[in-house]
Amino acid sequence: MRKRSVVVADSVWEYVGALAPEPRRRCKAALLALPGGDTQQLEGDYAGHFRLRVGSLRFIYREHRGRIEVFYVEQRRLVYDLLAAHIAQLFQRG
Repeated sequence: MRKRSVVVADSVWEYVGALAPEPRRRCKAALLALPGGDTQQLEGDYAGHFRLRVGSLRFIYREHRGRIEVFYVEQRRLVYDLLAAHIAQLFQRG
């Protein structure tokens, strides 16, 4: 099986870059290992999207045109409350 390319949004890299050294290392390793890791397909309003769990963080991504696009990250307690607005804003442009 051919490994798909992983594209990580600048805002996600900025978030990861602001973390302490050990969580930053774990996040980078998990992002580069996609589609492996603690992933799960989302349901309901978020169908077609996936989450990657790294500790208390949730990275949200989709598979699009043969690549993995990681476009959002937030703490677990906030991620699903804020995700709907972010998806609407991000993908209504095309």
